[in-house]
Amino acid sequence: MTSTAELVRTMKSNSGHSLRELARRAKTSAPALVDYEAGRHEPKLSTLQRIADAAGCDLIVEVRPRLTHPERRTLELHKLVAEKLRADPQDVIQRAKARIDVMRSRDQEGRSASYINTWDELLSGPIDELEAVMTSTDQTSRDLRQSSPFGGTLSDEERLDILKRVDAEYRTVRTIQ
Repeated sequence: MTSTAELVRTMKSNSGHSLRELARRAKTSAPALVDYEAGRHEPKLSTLQRIADAAGCDLIVEVRPRLTHPERRTLELHKLVAEKLRADPQDVIQRAKARIDVMRSRDQEGRSASYINTWDELLSGPIDELEAVMTSTDQTSRDLRQSSPFGGTLSDEERLDILKRVDAEYRTVRTIQ
C-alpha cells in the first residue's frame, strides 16, 4: 500500500511545479506540503484531492475486502518468494516452471487451468509484473495465489517462521476485536 507521504511526493514530482507553486494551486501552504511529504501530518482526503488536481493527477481511492487469514498467510509467503525472485530470478522461475508442469499433469479435470496458464504467462514475462501479482492485494492476485507454482521455493523453516508470525498477528487482532 502506498503511504500518503509517497502519494504527495509522487504528485509533486509529476506536477513539474515548484513546491510553492503546487501549494498555491492546491490552495494550501508550502510548509503543509512539506509536512505531508515527510509524513509528519496526514492531509484530509479533500486536501489530497486538491493536491492531485493541482498536480494534474487523478486520485483514485479503492475499497477492497480485507484479506482473510489464509489470504494473509499466502501473501506473506509470496512476499518472501518475491525477495528470492529478486535475488535469483533464474532459479525461482525455473523451479516454478517445473512446478507448473506438475500442476498441469495433476489437474486432470482442468479446474485450475486458467490459473496455471496465467502463472505460466507471468513466469515468461517481465519479472516486475510477476512480482506485482505475487505481492498485490487485488482480487485476481488473491485468487492466483491459491494455486501457486512456488511450492518448494521456501524452506520449511522459512515457511514456518512466516506462518507463526502471521498467526500471532491474527490472534492479536482477534483479541483486540
